[in-house]
Amino acid sequence: MLRGKRVTLRSVERDDMKRFHELERNVELVLLADGHWQPTPLAAIEKDFEKHLDREEKAWFVIEVGGVVIGGCGLHHMHRRDGSTEFGIGIYDPEYVGKGYGREAIGLLLRWAFQVENWRRVGLTTLACNERAIQCYRALGFVEEGRMREQAFFGGQYVDVLQMGMLRREWEARQP
Repeated sequence: MLRGKRVTLRSVERDDMKRFHELERNVELVLLADGHWQPTPLAAIEKDFEKHLDREEKAWFVIEVGGVVIGGCGLHHMHRRDGSTEFGIGIYDPEYVGKGYGREAIGLLLRWAFQVENWRRVGLTTLACNERAIQCYRALGFVEEGRMREQAFFGGQYVDVLQMGMLRREWEARQP
């Protein structure tokens, strides 16, 4: 379990599936974070959870604030030989959006990724129109590395997708 001042990151448990199913109803927030949404039955979410229990291809955490699950974050596309992974995050409870919880969660995740898991590089992709997320990523030290033009369909139009990344040495240079 990773604890910050206001945010706790912990492993995803079977009991969390019902809450994630509830949070999925916030379509606009899911679309901003994941780029796509479709209605998913709780049984399918639970089945997907079971399917991934034995795999080590991603590390996913629940984001909790005061005991309330507000979203999730984690690492995926893990390439140990290269020391490179990607991260994703979603705050799906509208009451907690834009209040710094995501930034704190990412900070905890990066500390774990670089100091404990020994990743050399953490990357991400995000919609170019997701200005709040891009501002947060830049404030944390992520650098834009590329742009895939009109890569995603969002809000009735094709939008660019940004590739951003951070190296461990860049993260270390920002630590107090």
